[in-house]
Amino acid sequence: MRLLRRLLSAGRRAAVAFATRQDAGPAAEFALVAPIFIVVIYATVQCAIIYICNAYLETAAEEAARSVLTNQATSLSSSQFQAAVCADMPAIFNCVSVMVGLEPASSNCSIGTAAPTFNANGTLKNSLPYQQPLPGQIGVLQVLYQWPVLGLPLGWNFANLGNGTYLMMSTQVFMVEQ
Repeated sequence: MRLLRRLLSAGRRAAVAFATRQDAGPAAEFALVAPIFIVVIYATVQCAIIYICNAYLETAAEEAARSVLTNQATSLSSSQFQAAVCADMPAIFNCVSVMVGLEPASSNCSIGTAAPTFNANGTLKNSLPYQQPLPGQIGVLQVLYQWPVLGLPLGWNFANLGNGTYLMMSTQVFMVEQ
C-alpha cells in the first residue's frame, strides 16, 4: 500500500510538473499552426500561378484574334493557326494541349461563346470548329488550355475538370476588317 501511495504521489508530481512547464509551448503552437499556414501559402501561390497563366492565355488569344481581324491568317489551316497561337504563348504552356476554335457568326444574336463539354477524362466530347470568317463577318475565337493543378489536403482543389486540371478559356469576339 505504501508503495502504491508513493507511486501515485510521484505520478501526480510528474503530471503537475509537465502541465506547468513552459519551454515546449512555442513548439506545440507551431505544430498546430504550421500546417494551416503552409496550406494557405500553397493555395495562394497556386492561385497566383493560375491567374498569371490565364493572363498569358488571354494575351495570346488577343494576338490571334488581331491576326484574324486584320486578315493576316486567312490562308492558315487549323493546325497552322494553332501553332501561330502557341507561338505567342510563353514556354510554360505545352503546345500540344492548346485547343483553338474559330468560327464566323451570322449576326450578333447568333454568337456562341459557351464552353465546350468535356468527359470525365478531360477530353473534348465534340471538336472545336475551325472556319475562317470572311471580311465583314463577326468572328468568334476560343482558346482553351487545361492547366495541371495539384490538390490540397482534405480534397481542396482548383481543378474544374474531372481529370484534375483547371480549364483556362479565352473567348474573343470581333468583326473582320473589309
